[in-house]
Amino acid sequence: MKKVLIILTVLILASCNAYKDIPVTNLDVGMTIEQVQAIVKKPLVQVSMSQDEKGEKKIFQVQKRIVRGGIARQQRYNLYFLNNKLVKYEKDSERFSF
Repeated sequence: MKKVLIILTVLILASCNAYKDIPVTNLDVGMTIEQVQAIVKKPLVQVSMSQDEKGEKKIFQVQKRIVRGGIARQQRYNLYFLNNKLVKYEKDSERFSF
């Protein structure tokens, strides 16, 4: 009986991750791409890169399927880096997902 209770507890805790947002509130300006990757724990997809007198600019997207009120959504953020340091992030979208 104890084993069943432990297994059920683990399954419930694991499923709670579907309700968590991407943890962008833990991000700080100046973090490296690797530090950001370690916090968001989702693949960063590079969508843009350019270079000018200020340096190398990269934009990445990170997305996660989350569930709220029984409805699945795709949450997406854009992460902006200058010379491999985070300068800002913004919510791109949160769309319904099936």
